[in-house]
Amino acid sequence: MPVDRYRGVSLQRELVDKIEEYVKNHPETGYKSMADFVTDALRKRCEDLKILVPTPPELPTLEHFNIDEHGVRILDRSLANTTSNGRIIDVYFKPDKALCEYCGTSDCRHVEFALNIPKVQKILIEKGWEISKKIKET
Repeated sequence: MPVDRYRGVSLQRELVDKIEEYVKNHPETGYKSMADFVTDALRKRCEDLKILVPTPPELPTLEHFNIDEHGVRILDRSLANTTSNGRIIDVYFKPDKALCEYCGTSDCRHVEFALNIPKVQKILIEKGWEISKKIKET
């Protein structure tokens, strides 16, 4: 006989009625049922009490960690393997283009990511480099 994955819990009718009314009147919360609400509330309380360990937030695929007027160093987590958490990618700035050392091109996701970092945009615009015209409008 299979083991049941769910167990029931008795709650006061007044509390259940209030939760059901809240869920019905607040669809923007994402709760589709009282069970969704109660499960979320219990999970958060269990995390507070250290009964459950919260799941760490997912790290971004691309993250910059060093910027200067010559370029940007980017950690690309999509290039992780069994021995590292990703690969360091250098994107170099020239007056007429940005160049990704990994892809060997001026037109890749690393260059696009680099050109959308506000500090990089400021540096390139202050220098008046043509490359600043390639920055996407936000």
